[in-house]
Amino acid sequence: MLVKVEHSFIDKHLFHLSLTHSSWVNESNNHDCQSNERLEFLGDAVIDAVIAQSLYEKYPDFTEGDLTKLRSNIVNGVSLAKVARELGLGNHLLLGKGEEASGGRNKESNLANAFEALVGALFLDRGYSAASQFILQNLNIESPDIRGVKSHNDSKTDLQTLVQSKTSFTPYYKLISKDGPDHDPVFVVEVLVGDKVIGNGVGTSINKAEMQAAANALIIFQNT
Repeated sequence: MLVKVEHSFIDKHLFHLSLTHSSWVNESNNHDCQSNERLEFLGDAVIDAVIAQSLYEKYPDFTEGDLTKLRSNIVNGVSLAKVARELGLGNHLLLGKGEEASGGRNKESNLANAFEALVGALFLDRGYSAASQFILQNLNIESPDIRGVKSHNDSKTDLQTLVQSKTSFTPYYKLISKDGPDHDPVFVVEVLVGDKVIGNGVGTSINKAEMQAAANALIIFQNT
């Protein structure tokens, strides 16, 4: 897998730089030698941007706080180190003798930092699109653990998650009617998947009607 990644680089120096630990530089006699720390800094920002955009698009009903919590569930030292192990980054790290002796190839921090540096190198070498594709291929956002992310029951989000896990569609809502006086309106809403109505709801605001429609649709959709 890592060989394939290396072959995709135009500038092979960037690829090798992404795997150069600071301990290697410290023990090197080459004063021009650099570590991967600057690439790590860049890669960290690129990963955050890519995941943030993906979650923003996938969960339109999540608040800023919810999205931040969800991103931290996906992007953290443990998850990045896991991906790095799957790619075999540890076997290719350039380490100083001391770091090598202390088990540096298996340290979560070294592995996570190397993955970030690799992303930073790929971004510089082939641009945002290539880096984004690489990130999304390796960090799973399709079925992230959203338990505990939202502090309240959100039927719309639950429905969207369920529908997207079973189909390629995103549920959408259609206002059917508005009745009653302005100070006490009654809204009727339908929720659809594709062109199929899967639930309806009534409420004193559009959002409340949508929530009820989603709750009703969840009961039906969970049994299909």
